[in-house]
Amino acid sequence: MKLRELPIGAVVRDTRSPIPFLVAAQDHPGYQGTTLYAQRIVELGCLDAAEPGRGKEGPWKQAYRYGNNDYACSNVHQWLNSTADVWYAPTHAFDQPPTEEFTRYGEVPYASRPGFLAQFSDIFREALLRVDVPYLSRTERDAGEIVTVSALAFLPSRTELGKGDEHGCAEGVMFPLAYDYSVYRTTMTEELLSKYGRAINPDRPTARYDAPQIYDPKYGWWYWLRTANMGYDFLNRVASPYGALSYTYSNNDSVGIRPVLNLDGEVEVQSNGRFQEVFTMIP
Repeated sequence: MKLRELPIGAVVRDTRSPIPFLVAAQDHPGYQGTTLYAQRIVELGCLDAAEPGRGKEGPWKQAYRYGNNDYACSNVHQWLNSTADVWYAPTHAFDQPPTEEFTRYGEVPYASRPGFLAQFSDIFREALLRVDVPYLSRTERDAGEIVTVSALAFLPSRTELGKGDEHGCAEGVMFPLAYDYSVYRTTMTEELLSKYGRAINPDRPTARYDAPQIYDPKYGWWYWLRTANMGYDFLNRVASPYGALSYTYSNNDSVGIRPVLNLDGEVEVQSNGRFQEVFTMIP
């Protein structure tokens, strides 16, 4: 069986990685092949670290303190598209790595974490398709323009998850999977719960300001969208495990990461035949 023959919502997993993906679309407009969306959060981390070198620029521009919401130069974009153990490199003069010093809580500084793509098999990585990902880049307060960034793995947009368009600007096309409400559920894995879970997360005085956007004790963490909040240069959209939309600081390291990627639809897969059918790549 080929990837392109799988129905929307089918579960796909690489032979080397435990991460399950859902088929989000087939031959989706603007993309290619089979679009996969992580079934659950794969890790926690900030979208982008604080950039103190920028200096203070007023209430609408505080990337110096809270991170940069321009997706193309974000830390998470760089991490998602790397196979290297040392993946970080500055993307502009003020860029900083996601270390304890530059994240909001200093709890999940992932600069030393291997690149996201390192955990997959060669056959999986060879099947990845590079696409031009549309995102809304802020040009001034409450205004932006659609631009693209080349990527193998990327965050979904609010448009793609059926959460409307930021300021009327569509970042791609809604995934067929988004019509299924269960796609929003992000029940935590035991591994992530043991690493980061507690009743109030994180345990910091400032957490009361972020609590609605970062942790739900039943389902787990909210997760990043690549969509920027157009009012500010330091806020990004996040989605909840039950379908709500909000925003938080770009350097908030207590937010989940749920990536999207596109694979060659001609790749052969096989079913494991278990109660919950999972398709794996055929070596």
